[in-house]
Amino acid sequence: MPRVLHVIDRTCHETHAQLIDMLQRRLGGKASTHAVASLDARVAARLQSYIGQPIQVTPQQLLRSFNIATGLRRVRRAHEADVLHVWGPEALAVVAATLPNVPRLLTVIEPRQAEDLARRVRSLADSPGVVAGSQHVRQLLVEAGVPPERCVVVRGPADFGEIKRARESDLRARLIEPDAGPVLLMSGPPERGAGQFEAVWAAAIVRQIYPKMRVILPYPSAERGRVERFAIRMTDERFAVLPAEGWTWSQLAVLADAFVMTPSAEVSTEPLAAVMAAGVPIVATAVRSIAEIIADRHNGLLCKDNSLQQLSGRILTALEDKALVRNITDVARSQAFEVFGVRAYVDNYERAYENVMNDAELGAGVSDTAVVS
Repeated sequence: MPRVLHVIDRTCHETHAQLIDMLQRRLGGKASTHAVASLDARVAARLQSYIGQPIQVTPQQLLRSFNIATGLRRVRRAHEADVLHVWGPEALAVVAATLPNVPRLLTVIEPRQAEDLARRVRSLADSPGVVAGSQHVRQLLVEAGVPPERCVVVRGPADFGEIKRARESDLRARLIEPDAGPVLLMSGPPERGAGQFEAVWAAAIVRQIYPKMRVILPYPSAERGRVERFAIRMTDERFAVLPAEGWTWSQLAVLADAFVMTPSAEVSTEPLAAVMAAGVPIVATAVRSIAEIIADRHNGLLCKDNSLQQLSGRILTALEDKALVRNITDVARSQAFEVFGVRAYVDNYERAYENVMNDAELGAGVSDTAVVS
């Protein structure tokens, strides 16, 4: 099995860390074949609680017109890594300059990073293998110049085992007071254009009917502080719940009565896997990345845009139409089992690692589980 060194940068957040942790837990075994290095010490400290082994910090160094991280050479030698798994644009640039001859695999889950990452891939003499989190992200990458034969889609994962353990635990009591009303889980980390501001505003309207409603704003960011302050002004200080570090999407999903993802632009849809597997109704805007997975009144509730009238109406439907919710969550859970399985996720990555290490066709043995053959 290939030995893999994951390299992260300041653009990486908690969802990236959970994906990395899944790979190293399922593919690492007792003799760990996966290690993690961060180009940013603050990112390493923030994400450490999600990754089951120490993150090694290898700071960037600016030399003339490019960045390197000489510490990566040391970490790579110590780990005897066969493949560098890159997560982020700065990580790609630093890895290319520091370890140019080591096989590389790049994962892209954020649509907003696609153009920048494609530009960086085009600038390299030896194109890395690229894994996209969705067909929409792959399309953006290919349109921006990534060779289509070097770009594949890997979906997931939805960890049904972790969801089951979370349901059987006391997690809700640790985060939500006993007399709270309905709980809405927002997408995260909050960012401008990602819809959390509008979602909280719509939730505040619905709170006129459910005065003890709570909204969970996962994962720290500058925008989360702005949204929290807005939520307090609209209601009171108990309305917004901010989980501490270490909460995974699987754990957060089991606390929620509905999940709200209402961006005005394309976003990463990775959290949907856990939410669908947990049987939680989804309220979302019909941007392309979301509509690739969610169909209105089939496995979720879609809005044409994130206007307050549409969002508040859909949230109210998710809380009150029990028959509809039962139908759409049953479909969503079944689809999560088929499309976002952990086994398929790790198998696809294992094949991708072997393909880039052996300079084989990247797509050999790698399949998009959402595509019916």
